[in-house]
Amino acid sequence: MSASALWRSRPDWPAGWPRRLSPRALLVGALSVGLALSSTAASAIALNGRPAHDANAAPAITPAAVERAALQAEASRLAAAFQADPQALRASAQVALAVGRNDATVATFLKLRWAARLSAAIERYGAMLASTDAQRTTLGIAGVQHYAAQLHNGLLHDGPAKLIIVSVQRQHMTALEGGRVVVDAPVTTGRPSLATDIGAMRVLHKDAPWTMQSPWPKGSPEWYPDTVVQMVVWFTANGEGLHDASWQPASTLGPGSQLGPFASHGCIHVPLSAITTLFDWAPIGTPVVVYPGDGSPVASQTMQQSVDAMGNPVSGVRGA
Repeated sequence: MSASALWRSRPDWPAGWPRRLSPRALLVGALSVGLALSSTAASAIALNGRPAHDANAAPAITPAAVERAALQAEASRLAAAFQADPQALRASAQVALAVGRNDATVATFLKLRWAARLSAAIERYGAMLASTDAQRTTLGIAGVQHYAAQLHNGLLHDGPAKLIIVSVQRQHMTALEGGRVVVDAPVTTGRPSLATDIGAMRVLHKDAPWTMQSPWPKGSPEWYPDTVVQMVVWFTANGEGLHDASWQPASTLGPGSQLGPFASHGCIHVPLSAITTLFDWAPIGTPVVVYPGDGSPVASQTMQQSVDAMGNPVSGVRGA
């Protein structure tokens, strides 16, 4: 499996969403539709070559018009599948909507130029999923799948050259370079009282090894003894970093671990193999985006941002 296929097959949706269709089948299918529509739109540009002053010229065929027509055609193709099992098709579209919203949130935090347009488009078609009209519903499904694929493809190929993203919902980290997955690993973020900051930050500096020292006095419920970690990649001036955690069993990393006994004080615990790769791979300035990843609309997720426009946390001191 290729690196980009690995990330496309990630289970990046909120807990509780139906999983009748595999995420790989869903996203690969959606990407195929997206690529086909993009190709059709590109052909439309070539078709629109007549001079504007030609009185007999046919009306201009714009890429947007061709894309809408292609979505209508895809909706018609989905009609039979919808009649056979409407619940399954709606469920798969809801998963695609959640994944697309998560990708749109990361793109919005990064201020990518296309984020707002594609986010608005997926919400427009997502609103059709609850329709009682089969034609409108299948059009919504086609649109959601298409724009989810566009959003994901945008992050892979039109985002920063190197990018680290962390989903709080999934407790998972992915590091990307030019559309290629470099690291894909479970993590543990901050406990509720010291949650890891949300938003777009960046690698500030790195240390190996490093002794974590509690900023809280002994006797405080947050105090911890001096603790050595092998490598730490700092991404805020408040003391938040990605680092190994030898005291935490590997099996306890992942979903829900931010609520358990090994939850951090704001840092992000990652497997030693993952931080070893990141330490050499991520130069100073590499974007680090921590996002809710709960599949809610972009506005809902970005409201949880806890850093300013420069990526500086507005919260208190963190560590370990």
